[in-house]
Amino acid sequence: MFARNQGILWSVALALGFAAAALPGPGPLVAQEAGGTFRDCEACPLMVIAPGGSFMMGSPSDEEGRFDLEGPQREVTIGSPFAVGVYEVSFEEWDACVNAGGCAGYSPGDEGWGRGRRPVINVSWEDAQTYVQWLSQESGEDYRLLSEAEWEYVARAGTETLRYWSGEQEHCLHANGLDQDLARTSEGRAWMNEYNRLDPAQCTDGYDRTAPVGSYPANAFGLHDVLGNVNEWTQDCWNDSYSGAPDDGRAWMSGDCSTRSLRGGGWLGGARVLRSAFRLGYPAGNRYFLIGLRVARSLE
Repeated sequence: MFARNQGILWSVALALGFAAAALPGPGPLVAQEAGGTFRDCEACPLMVIAPGGSFMMGSPSDEEGRFDLEGPQREVTIGSPFAVGVYEVSFEEWDACVNAGGCAGYSPGDEGWGRGRRPVINVSWEDAQTYVQWLSQESGEDYRLLSEAEWEYVARAGTETLRYWSGEQEHCLHANGLDQDLARTSEGRAWMNEYNRLDPAQCTDGYDRTAPVGSYPANAFGLHDVLGNVNEWTQDCWNDSYSGAPDDGRAWMSGDCSTRSLRGGGWLGGARVLRSAFRLGYPAGNRYFLIGLRVARSLE
């Protein structure tokens, strides 16, 4: 199914483009409340506990900038708390995996933009699986990617608006999206398509590619860069609508599983793309400089 729609979907993709102290060791997570942070190991990402709850997933038919892929809107209930990365996985964290003999030894390129605390890019969904497997082995805990429903739930963080902040132009203050300086260059124009022309760049914030993780304010659940910076892999197989999708927050493991769902928009996205409901699919084995990941962890 995706093969027929891949060109359309990826044309949309080209439109895109730890404040709290960590607790030492794994600790008795059952005693922690939502919002508590921890690390399971020295090289593990900082995690925050997200509460269970219900929300409306997808966009209503009258949402400004909506794509048909974002519906039908439906209620999803996530029955129990889970942990999610405060930040997108950084190059520093990925390189720790490689240096320890994990991640299949794959060291992704940074396009010359820098490593360290910048979000890792050029990783496929299959690469992401090697990273969460290494984290699980290193920590003895159950690390994984977020389901698409979990991703939108924590992105919204209790909001029902287009974004987890108010005001369209406010996205320049809250997310790393398409920058005017990049849009003026020949390289930037080469990445533009009809969606960018309809949704021009508004930001001049000093980051015309990726920004170090945590450069923008966190949402109400304590997560940074959920919108913007990089597109984030989720666990779900690709389906071009929510018809028949699970309503309990589980990953949707049927559909086109050679393609996986991406969320978050990325640094090449304008206001239309930087919405909590925006989604697209991409081949699971492909790498791209707009794509990274965020991790989740199941709790007892």
